[in-house]
Amino acid sequence: MYQPDFQYNDRIVRLLARIHAAREIILNTHVPPAWERRLQINNLFRLTYHATSLEENGLSIRQVTKLVNGQDIFGDESDKKQVLNFLELNQYLQEMEDEEITEDTIFALHRIAMRDMAPDDEIGKYRTTIAEGFMEPERVRYCIRDLLEWAYGEESEDILPTLKAGIVLFELYRMHPFEKGSCTIATNISSYMLSQNFREAKKLFTIEEFFNQRKRDFFEKLEGRSDCKPDINEWLEYYLYGLALKVSRVENAVLNISRDYGTVGKYIQTGLKDRQLEAIRFAREMGKITNKEHQKLCNLSVSTSKRDLQDLVQKKIFIQVGRTGRGTYYKLRFDHLDELI
Repeated sequence: MYQPDFQYNDRIVRLLARIHAAREIILNTHVPPAWERRLQINNLFRLTYHATSLEENGLSIRQVTKLVNGQDIFGDESDKKQVLNFLELNQYLQEMEDEEITEDTIFALHRIAMRDMAPDDEIGKYRTTIAEGFMEPERVRYCIRDLLEWAYGEESEDILPTLKAGIVLFELYRMHPFEKGSCTIATNISSYMLSQNFREAKKLFTIEEFFNQRKRDFFEKLEGRSDCKPDINEWLEYYLYGLALKVSRVENAVLNISRDYGTVGKYIQTGLKDRQLEAIRFAREMGKITNKEHQKLCNLSVSTSKRDLQDLVQKKIFIQVGRTGRGTYYKLRFDHLDELI
């Protein structure tokens, strides 16, 4: 039977406490449905981009966002296929709900992820060749069975689900079960296990963003350095730190939304125009927006642009700086909006 060779230490315990305190707040804080849906959509864009970029996909986040929205783009066909496969994989896992991961599940996930991305005789089948630095191919099948038996058995009942998800990612990657796509399968299975604990809150954050922004550290923690093997404790500290960062960001966002629901949330609930959301995004990225910038951004007339921006001022989302003239600009009233759009 598999047993993870790690030790609790002060850092791991503190990070676990931080993560689960944030989890309770996120799950028990009211967020208007329209806001929650917007957060989920924005997170899907980030998840898809960072999860595929981690695997060397060359598309920009703008290109990925268009693909997620069902639009075609000009770009490398293999990169486009990788993104579309990931979206299907993510949907498949969401539809599983509380089902356990099995060997058959792993094969099904690999078939989705690698469709038209790898030779047919490698898809949905364990690796048969030696991969330097990874487990011998003949051991893979048995070790995966042991890992899954541990993950869903009595032996791991006392291990918090968050920690268990990190352990499973580490071990699946170390096994490297497939010729291609092992990292994709490991991260998605780990995220699925997280979602079983975080429920709908998991749709609000993506740890893949943390991994991708620190790609070198991510692979070094999983593969080890040239002079030493990977250490599971080092990996878990890294993994839990990243998770704590992401869930804390969501915690702060939902608390701010809940606090300000009476001023901003009720207007968002009834819906803003898409071009007003574009103005909010622009102001978030640039620190402010002018009437002229909004006209150019959304191809608007002077009067329509001014009406949009004044509406956002009246709804207490924007502050107008300057009364009239070229020096007038608009900025966000609430700092937390840059976390949400």
